[in-house]
Amino acid sequence: MIIDSHVHIFPPEVIQDRRPHLRAESQFALLYQDPKAVLGSAEELVRAMDRDGVDKALVCGFPWADPGRARTHNDYILQSAAKYPERLIPLACLDPSAPGGLAEAERSLARGAAGLGELGFYGNDLNEPKVKKSLVETSQLCAQADKPLLLHTNEPVGHSYPGKAPMTLQGLYELVKACPETRFQLAHLGGGLFFYELLKKEVKEALRNCVFDTAAAPFLYTPQIYSVFAAVAGAERLLFGSDWPLLRLPRYLKDIQASGMDEQEKSGHLGGNAAAFWRIGA
Repeated sequence: MIIDSHVHIFPPEVIQDRRPHLRAESQFALLYQDPKAVLGSAEELVRAMDRDGVDKALVCGFPWADPGRARTHNDYILQSAAKYPERLIPLACLDPSAPGGLAEAERSLARGAAGLGELGFYGNDLNEPKVKKSLVETSQLCAQADKPLLLHTNEPVGHSYPGKAPMTLQGLYELVKACPETRFQLAHLGGGLFFYELLKKEVKEALRNCVFDTAAAPFLYTPQIYSVFAAVAGAERLLFGSDWPLLRLPRYLKDIQASGMDEQEKSGHLGGNAAAFWRIGA
């Protein structure tokens, strides 16, 4: 089974006219002001999954600051998952620091969201007081509900791109360490945080409930990242995530084949690891 652990869809009204949302939501504008930045629907996602042989996908929205937008988007994802129950697994998304953010997280989890994600702060570091407080509260909510949280992270060095946050690995580490009972999926290979599992015991213990996805990895890393990750953190903690519609599975398969992973590791990466972490089929 192939499971894509990181995709995004948007309601039809946002796809048809993104301009009002660009004006109202600064984070949305950071990522989608370029008209070439593609927005995809549930139907388009399922067709892409059919073409590429992807069995299931964990579906994210966008961390809207406006509670109405967050609610509408989360309802669309829940409805889409109900329409394609064997294919789509719904996650709820919101801005934890916005008014009503925590309440929307509680509402969506109660309605059947499998977890939260992809939560992201694209203009702030995670250790800024308001951001950290809201993320800790939301992470603790996920722990109480026994559901994971998919968090946007990015590497603090290298080239700039839309949505690359001024994020420090220290801020990310402090968040994870403050929420030891939360199961985190750290997007985009955790910004490289996993490298520090080579340090002494503390870091490995702090990251024990974290897995890492490969969303956008072909744009960020060489294919050797897969074998390096396996050697440092364990191949069973690396989840395939495409960041669809940004990229699709075939682009990743090129790097996976060149990665040096054995067949068991490839199988786990493409589906088994996500099934275990998200308890799919359990």
